[in-house]
This record gives sequence, C-alpha cells and structure tokens, in this order.
Amino acid sequence: MILFFNGIFTDELSSWIQQSFKHYVTQEAKQHFSDYDKDGDGLVSWKEYNIQMYDRVIDFDENTVLEDQEEESFRQEKKRFEKANRDDVPDLNVDEFVAFEHPEEAEYMTDFVIQEALEEHDKDGDGFVSLEEFLGDYRRDPTAREDPEWILVEKDRFVNDYDKDNDGRLNPQELLSWIVPNNQGIAQEEALHLIEEMDLNDDKKLSEAEILKNQDLFLNSEATDYGRQLHDEHFYHEEL
Repeated sequence: MILFFNGIFTDELSSWIQQSFKHYVTQEAKQHFSDYDKDGDGLVSWKEYNIQMYDRVIDFDENTVLEDQEEESFRQEKKRFEKANRDDVPDLNVDEFVAFEHPEEAEYMTDFVIQEALEEHDKDGDGFVSLEEFLGDYRRDPTAREDPEWILVEKDRFVNDYDKDNDGRLNPQELLSWIVPNNQGIAQEEALHLIEEMDLNDDKKLSEAEILKNQDLFLNSEATDYGRQLHDEHFYHEEL
C-alpha cells in the first residue's frame, strides 16, 4: 500500500507499479485456474489442461514424431507442465499452475526459461545466441543498399541492451534479459511521468493532496492498473 508520510517519491511509485504488473499477471492465471480444473479437486491435470485448450488429449512419449510444428510445440508445453510441478502429486496446484502459465514470474522456472529459449534460438548448439540467431530468419535483400529500419533497431538492442560483455553473443543470463523483459524501466518511466504531471509544488514527490487533485490521471495510470487495484482488496492486504 502507498503511504503518504512524507509524500511519494519516484522510486516508491516505480516499485508500486512493478508490484502491480506482477500481481495482475498472477491473479489472471489464478482466475483461469477453475476453467482448467474440470473436476474441482483443486488441481489441474495434464488431461484437464489438454481438454480445455485443445478439446482432446495430446499425449506422446519422448520418441514420438508429431504431425506438424504446431503439434511439436505441445511437447514443449508438457515439459513446462512437468517442470512447474514441485511436489510428488502429478497434477498442478494453483501456484504451480501460475508458474506454468507465467514461468518468467517464478524463480524456480528460470533455468527452464533459459533452456527453452536456447532450444528455439541457438541453432548451432554452442550454448549462446549470436546476432544472426537473434535476428532469426532475416536475410538482407541483395538489391537493398541497407537493412530495413526494424533490423537496425534490433541490432542496436542486441549490442546496447543485451550483450553486456560485448562479445557478440548472448550468454544464458544475457538471454534471460531479452526473453524476460524487466518491467523496471517501464515502471520508472510511468512514475516519472506521473510525478512530472501531478507535482504541483515541484518538490519531486507526490502528496496525498496532489493525487486527489489529479485523481483522474492517477486512477487511469499503471500505478493503479487503470483503476482495478481500487477494487482488489486482496492486493491491498498483500501490501500491508
């Protein structure tokens, strides 16, 4: 919960917005849990997941060759389902289901997220993702004088945002920063924007009075998840 003892500073507001991002991603998965839990036992089985998603059970052993690329992706889903399971029960409880739906939000799924990304992008199997692998199937048009704008943007992101050690390739940790974008930058920008727009006395923080005076702007911002937090008592109790 945001407290107003000395006003809200940028870092505090940014932290609140980041918590809002994570909270609503996990809450959405929890709300969908009952759709998958067909028998209402508080667990989602692989069979229940398949029926909800595909109206049939897709099962196969490790050596089964599936019919097409879409079906082959089911194999990866099953691996993720099994990795999300942390206990001796073969089905997923609600927290495990959240980790299955959003592995980027569960610390114990980090290795799986990295491995999944390597399997998709590391074409030469060296454990890294090169610039060429990062760009995927792109090949420059031989008649073009230069790369299109979107390729220039992607190359810049590779060099300046992800390849921290400047070795021309992404190691597993650098790969993680690409696959799982950090919401910190987005939250910081939103916090700065709100304070810039609402800070009437220019003291670089927001008072309760300033928020009340600009409540429409505040209520329609990511700080309150566009107003949804105000109706979510569970979120407030978590933050107390």
